[in-house]
Amino acid sequence: MAKVYIRRKEPGKGWRYRAVPKVGRLPQIDPSVKFHVRYRNASGRFVWSQPYNTLEEARKEAAGLELNAKAVSLGLTVKEYEASKNADRTTIKAAIEQYVSDAKKTKKKTTAAEYERNLKQFEQSPPLQKIRFMDEITKKILGDFRDFLAAEKYEPRTLHNRLLLVLMLMKANGIKTGFSLVRDLPQYEEEAAVPYQPEELKKLFAAMDEEETVRYKFFLGTACREQEVMYAAWPDIDFARGIYHIRAKPEVGFTPKKHESRDVKMPSDLVELLKKRKKHPRHPRWIFVNGGGKPEGHFLEKFKRIALRAKLNCGNCVSPWTEGRHPVRKIEVTCQTHPVCEHHYLHRLRKTCASNWEASVVPVRTIQYMLGHKSLETTQKYLGITNLDSLTDKIDRAAVFNQK
Repeated sequence: MAKVYIRRKEPGKGWRYRAVPKVGRLPQIDPSVKFHVRYRNASGRFVWSQPYNTLEEARKEAAGLELNAKAVSLGLTVKEYEASKNADRTTIKAAIEQYVSDAKKTKKKTTAAEYERNLKQFEQSPPLQKIRFMDEITKKILGDFRDFLAAEKYEPRTLHNRLLLVLMLMKANGIKTGFSLVRDLPQYEEEAAVPYQPEELKKLFAAMDEEETVRYKFFLGTACREQEVMYAAWPDIDFARGIYHIRAKPEVGFTPKKHESRDVKMPSDLVELLKKRKKHPRHPRWIFVNGGGKPEGHFLEKFKRIALRAKLNCGNCVSPWTEGRHPVRKIEVTCQTHPVCEHHYLHRLRKTCASNWEASVVPVRTIQYMLGHKSLETTQKYLGITNLDSLTDKIDRAAVFNQK
């Protein structure tokens, strides 16, 4: 190990070297004294360096000579030694690439793409610009990333999900920091299950044309997620039993959530609509297609347009909007005039269907199965919201009872 020594001539003894301690109190040093570093040369023998005028200069040189000594002992150059020293460490870039690669094998294409985009944001964020390896990520760095997202005006839920993904990446690489999703992140309220009321549905469907009606009745009658409707195919429909078989279609990159196939019982009026549609199908395989004959992928955008036509928007939502082509302009609009109302989304149709099943006394375990939930707790988030308008008599009776 390289050490710094004071070299001085003592009377009757000749030249003597005295080691300078790395820590603790320094010895009295004469201003004229020179400093030397003792280190191993390329042959592995201890030798003395050239003299240095200051202790700081000698210590700086000692660090380099010590690194060189370790490299020499292994028969490597300094560059080769540094590379081998980091051979067992995982770079942030490599960890993200591996995590995304694994996600592409087990997750939906859109999910893996979102992972890749969000982790790339983490890698390129200011807090990570001075580090390279996963084991350099600390609780402070995660806190700085949280603050970076907050400064970029991300909503608490989005911020929570981005940090959760980063923690999943770190767990996959065996890295612990003590960062807590509960203590170190702002809390957000889970959106309550708010099904559409009958009057709202009546207005929505009154604003739809024939094609839109069958599309959104499929959503409302099956409680399916968007991609489950997007990739609904004619062979999936059992007309005799009124059942939609939700199955993976790996050739187009579709896999049901949780990778589990399932069956959904459809209402009779939806089955009749599909029978009528089957007589003159728009596509030999896909039930719902766009103008190019491919599976429809813009259900949400079109649903919001319907809500605007039906005059159901709240009028208070504000959102960025892109208009024009050459040049493209970005403006801020409200849902009074544009289809950007946050109160209308496809998941509300799913929640409405689940609530209607519950109200019709469909067994909760059956509802759980048809919704495709592994956890009954998740299913219960979709249930238990009663139509408040139907409670008038009960609420009135409760009020009279309280007055007594």
